[in-house]
Amino acid sequence: MKNLILSAAVILTLTFNAAAATAKPVNDKAQKTFNLLFKDASNVKWSDAGTGYEAFFDSDGIKTRVTIDAKGNLLQTIRYYGENNLPANILYNVKSDYKDKAVFGVTEVTNKNGVNYRIVLKDDKYYTHINANNSGDTELVARHKRGDK
Repeated sequence: MKNLILSAAVILTLTFNAAAATAKPVNDKAQKTFNLLFKDASNVKWSDAGTGYEAFFDSDGIKTRVTIDAKGNLLQTIRYYGENNLPANILYNVKSDYKDKAVFGVTEVTNKNGVNYRIVLKDDKYYTHINANNSGDTELVARHKRGDK
């Protein structure tokens, strides 16, 4: 049994090492754009995104994912954070429209369509998913009964 487990571990290690060795390296244009825009990034991990690259990293305590094409153009930024990083106008409208709910998490998506916020709120019974635009307008997307209560 020990030999079987050891063999499986060796095979998995070799497979992951082979996959990492054949990963497409980040080109100079994408790296230059990244370094220009995200000087304080830490724990950077790159992955192949087909026609470009994705970088996953931390910046000022915010988990961030960016997509940069092979020409070095920034395509999209996604940031994950809590209510303390929401712009004041967005937070005001969320707190006004959903008075009895707390902000559980925020996903901020910035791309050619602008900046949009996907916000998860919670109360004693439900998780509520809303969208907000840069003006602070909100719309209800879904409401789910909490399974952790």
